[in-house]
Amino acid sequence: MRVHLNFIHNYVLLKRLRSHLKREKTGRRLIAIILLEHLGDIVACESVARHLRQNNPDAYIIWLVKKSYIELIASNPVVDKTVVVHCLSERLMLANSGLFDEVIDLHFADRYCSLCRRPLRKEQGTPVINLTNYFLYGSLLSAMAQSAGLPAMDEKPRVYIPQSTVEKVDALNLPPDFIAINCTSNAIEKDWPQEKWALLLEGIQKKYHMPVYEIGLTPFIKNSSSMFKSLCGQLSILESTEVIRRARLFIGIDSGPAHLANAVGTPSVILMGSYLGFSRYNPFSGSYGIGENVKIIYSEGSVSNIAVNEVLSEVDKMISAIPLYSADAV
Repeated sequence: MRVHLNFIHNYVLLKRLRSHLKREKTGRRLIAIILLEHLGDIVACESVARHLRQNNPDAYIIWLVKKSYIELIASNPVVDKTVVVHCLSERLMLANSGLFDEVIDLHFADRYCSLCRRPLRKEQGTPVINLTNYFLYGSLLSAMAQSAGLPAMDEKPRVYIPQSTVEKVDALNLPPDFIAINCTSNAIEKDWPQEKWALLLEGIQKKYHMPVYEIGLTPFIKNSSSMFKSLCGQLSILESTEVIRRARLFIGIDSGPAHLANAVGTPSVILMGSYLGFSRYNPFSGSYGIGENVKIIYSEGSVSNIAVNEVLSEVDKMISAIPLYSADAV
């Protein structure tokens, strides 16, 4: 019932918008980008909006997204409007509504709705790209763009941080030199064990006496040191992004915050193991995609096999090569 009510609300809103656009300027196209979730996917695909704007300068571009991620899109200057969509089933109904002149559906063809439990096929794009093979087509951006019928893309993503967010992070009084970490993802097989994170923090604190801030939804690390603080659950997505931007180093796994680090250019150490049958893959585009400004530590098999000393060694190399953060840096 909620899906249909939300669909009706959005349908009426978009129909009025379409009518207004056609009256206002003949020929102005209404283009929908559809990508509801997750954090890393949305960040990785940000350049799709820039690609569409470059090729359709007069178009009215809408991004359909779940409420949890709306702030990422609302701050994007090339997107004219964000529309909150309840679930993938509603996304299919809107895509087939006939309201849009063009639909860029970035979901893979074999996705199913996690709420309605309905399989959702799509006709446009490249249906051969699916959840079992997408890393054969390059980065997340490359695979998802091709699945939507766009050319393979490899641009570095951007995140647009408003001044109000910068001021909120200023109020945290972060030190000028610190490390940001993220320990959890939306897939448990991507996560590094809690006990290894604890040992890594001990090693960092012993050698560098550098504060470490954990970001994410829920706290994962148990550490009583005054040099460690959890910001989990306390920050918005864009506030977390600004914290990552200010960090001297980001340490994480294959997760949304790692894509945020790529977008803002923070040097990183990323831990990755096998996932969905892929023993060695790179989800990133831009600089992380070509190995610049990042060290991706790969494991044969599970990411849990990566040794703490190996991570500490790469952290040492990165920290030695990174200058201190400047508050004026962009």
